Amino acid sequence: MNQIIATTVKSVRPDQPQAKGLCIVPILGVSHDRPPYRLLEGEAIQKVHVTEISEGGSVPNLKVVNDLEDAVFLMDGQELVGAKQNRILNTDVLVPGRTTITIPVSCVEAGRWIYSSPQFSPGKSASHRVRSTKHQRVHDSLKRGTQHDADQGAVWDDVQASLQTAGASSPSSALHAAYEQRQADLDRFRASLRLPEEAVGVAAFKGDCFAGLDLFDRHSTLRYFWESLVDSYAIDLLAEPVDPTKAAKNTLGQKVQRLLTTAAEGAWESFASPGLGLDWRLEDQGTSGSALVADDVVIHLQLFPRQQERVRRPRIRRRYAE
Repeated sequence: MNQIIATTVKSVRPDQPQAKGLCIVPILGVSHDRPPYRLLEGEAIQKVHVTEISEGGSVPNLKVVNDLEDAVFLMDGQELVGAKQNRILNTDVLVPGRTTITIPVSCVEAGRWIYSSPQFSPGKSASHRVRSTKHQRVHDSLKRGTQHDADQGAVWDDVQASLQTAGASSPSSALHAAYEQRQADLDRFRASLRLPEEAVGVAAFKGDCFAGLDLFDRHSTLRYFWESLVDSYAIDLLAEPVDPTKAAKNTLGQKVQRLLTTAAEGAWESFASPGLGLDWRLEDQGTSGSALVADDVVIHLQLFPRQQERVRRPRIRRRYAE
């Protein structure tokens, strides 16, 4: 048991489920104001530079130059759009102030390797399918001692599956295209939801089946990622039919509470983080979990149902992924 994580998840509570089919359950709690950090918005957009690590670039790594005094939080699965190809973060990163670091990423645009901009800008979150399966593979990689590797070929397969589910197409196989082409549907779904002021987290269910959970240290961070996280579930799950006998919402609060109990009582192992804090990973047969802990605060905790290993078809490795 990790006492910091246990204390955090015991201090929050689920709110009333919202919507149907794809059900969203806000999680309520208090905000922390330490450690101080910024998000990629406002002044940070101008003073935090995310670029390729060199002119030639490297698919699994990007460079972040933080010219702010405060740290900057980048969320696991957050998309970075531009440069030679769009990427997503492989783990949460708290970039120290006045520092340059390298961050681990995966490509979510297999068919482009040419500059569209000198640096990256923040995009959507990766789709639920990409986030949940990548999350587990990164943990497996850390246990093997190979750092935050997500298996690039598997990420590309998951991107293609998300594009297909969304009925979207992209010449460069860009995950971003799914969000652009289904924007109206995503807007309509989000309009049916309400973000409580005291919310610090969100859980998602397809019918009564758990899809994922995100818990942050403060209200403002959830507000920043709310649209992106909701869309990440909706892009994969709205098009899937729901068994009407399994769509009841009255037990979802209890399910969220049990998931939080699993996190509180689980066996957690720590790994080095690319930035500030420690990257904690949950070892559990049914749940894949992670938490970035810095200054004795859980900045971001994620839970997903553990996926069964899938047999992937061999594919031709892209020249620029070597």
